[in-house]
Amino acid sequence: MSVTGVAALIAAVSFAVLACAGVYLAVRLTRVLGEATALVRETRNGQQEVLTRASAAVDRANAHLDRTDAVAASMDELGAGVSELAGQVSALASLGRSLAAGPVGRAASVAYGVRHAVALRRDPNRAPHRRAVVRGVSGGSSPLEQAGRALPGEVVNR
Repeated sequence: MSVTGVAALIAAVSFAVLACAGVYLAVRLTRVLGEATALVRETRNGQQEVLTRASAAVDRANAHLDRTDAVAASMDELGAGVSELAGQVSALASLGRSLAAGPVGRAASVAYGVRHAVALRRDPNRAPHRRAVVRGVSGGSSPLEQAGRALPGEVVNR
């Protein structure tokens, strides 16, 4: 065997080793691609399940938002009703003030005073209404306190 024969033999063996390595890598790559395909298939199935659940969650959230919108609309209606009621109460209060401060209120005051005076004339023993006043501890100016008959802090009728 000559040098060229040995070189050709080494080249042939090297080529055979490289061919075997290429076949081995091709087989391994085929297995990896098969497993990747199976993984993608499983992931798609899982994705469909997750997307279905997410869609159901979004539908529930939309239903809650619709109910919230209805509640907010009713609160707006309630606010409008309350503001209308406040306006009516204010108008009624101003009517009451105008009646009490106007001629009707003055006539009612005069009628009460006349009735009270007539009641006092009919029954002279009837005493006028008395108020109870509590004098402070710092000293008072009531005649009873000045005379020493009432202690500071006692109830004194006026």
